[in-house]
Amino acid sequence: MVKFVDRTFNCKPDWAKEIWKFIIEQDESVKTTFHFEISADLLKEDQIELLKKCPKERIQFEVGVQTTNNNILRNINRHVNFESIRFKVLEVRKLKNIKQHLDLIAGLPGEKIESFKKSFNDVYSMKPEEIQLGFLKLLKGSPMLEEADKWGMVYSPYPPYEILKTNEMSYDEISYLKDVEKVVDKYYNTNKFNNILKYFEKCYSKPYDFFSKLAEFCRAKGYFDRNISQVKYYEVFLEFNHEVLEENNTILNEIIKFDYLLHNKKKWVPPFLDRTSDKDKNKILRDYLKESNEVEYKDFHIEEFKINPIEVLESNKVSNEAVYFAFDTQRENQFKKINDVIEKLNTNENI
Repeated sequence: MVKFVDRTFNCKPDWAKEIWKFIIEQDESVKTTFHFEISADLLKEDQIELLKKCPKERIQFEVGVQTTNNNILRNINRHVNFESIRFKVLEVRKLKNIKQHLDLIAGLPGEKIESFKKSFNDVYSMKPEEIQLGFLKLLKGSPMLEEADKWGMVYSPYPPYEILKTNEMSYDEISYLKDVEKVVDKYYNTNKFNNILKYFEKCYSKPYDFFSKLAEFCRAKGYFDRNISQVKYYEVFLEFNHEVLEENNTILNEIIKFDYLLHNKKKWVPPFLDRTSDKDKNKILRDYLKESNEVEYKDFHIEEFKINPIEVLESNKVSNEAVYFAFDTQRENQFKKINDVIEKLNTNENI
C-alpha cells in the first residue's frame, strides 16, 4: 500500500490524471495498491474515463464527506454541496474497480445527533466499500481551534485533541457514536458479513437504527470490553436476532452460514449453525465434480442449504427445496451453485 497524503490530491486535475495514468499503465506484476485522498466533487469526466481502465485493487479513494448537511459544511468553510459529492462517488462506484472509503466526522460545529444520523444514512445508501466514523480533532494552529468557544467545543487536552462535546452534541452522544463506530468497522468495513447485513437492513427503516441497536446489544453483552473470536462475531447475530428482535429464524441461520463459508476455512463449521450434511452424498458429488470439471476450483467444499440465501435477499423468495453450493477453499467469496449436478446424478440414479 502506497498512500499519497495530500488531502485534496486531485485539486490540480491534469497533474492527478497524469499520475493515475502512469499507475494504471503498469503491468500485472504490480501488486501495490495506491491510496489517494480526493475531493470527489472535483473529479472530471475524462478522469473517470481513464479510471475505467484501472486494474482492480490498483487504486483506491478516500473521500472526506464529513457531513451531508450543507449548512454544517459551510460552518467548516467547505464550499461544496453534498449532492455533487454523491453524484461523483456513484459514478466511480459504477466502474466496479475502485475501492472507495468515505469519511464522516462527529462533533462538527453546529451539528446535532439527528443531523449526524442522516449523514450516516446518506453515506450508507451509496454503499461504499468502507465507512469511517471519525471524531473531530482540534489541532493546534487550526482555524477550528480558534472557534472552539463559539461552538461550545470541549476537547481532550492530550494529542490528538479529540472532541468530547459541543453545544449541540453531548459527551454521552459522542460516546455512544464510538460504539456505533466499532460495529460499523467490524461488520461493514471488513466485507465479511455483507449478506447478513442485507438481511437486517430489511428489518429496520434506516441503516443507522440497525447499527445503533447492534452497538447497544454488544455494549450490554460486554463484547466491547473483551476480545471475542472471529467465529463469535457471527454468532452475535443469532443472539441479537433472538434477544432483540425476539425471533428464531431458519433463514437467518442459512444466511450466516453462507457468509461464514464465503470468508472462512471450510473444513469446520461452528456448531451453532444448523447443518444438513450427508457424507456419502457429498463424496459422490465431489468425485463427480472433479471428474467432470464442472467446478474450476482446485479444491472446494460442498454445503447443503435449506433455502437459497441469495434468492431470499434478492427477491424475498423463500423456497424449501435444498440448495447446494461449492465453495472455493483457496479464495474468499468464490462459490458456485451445483443443483444442476444433483439433477444429473439423480437422473443417473447415482445418488
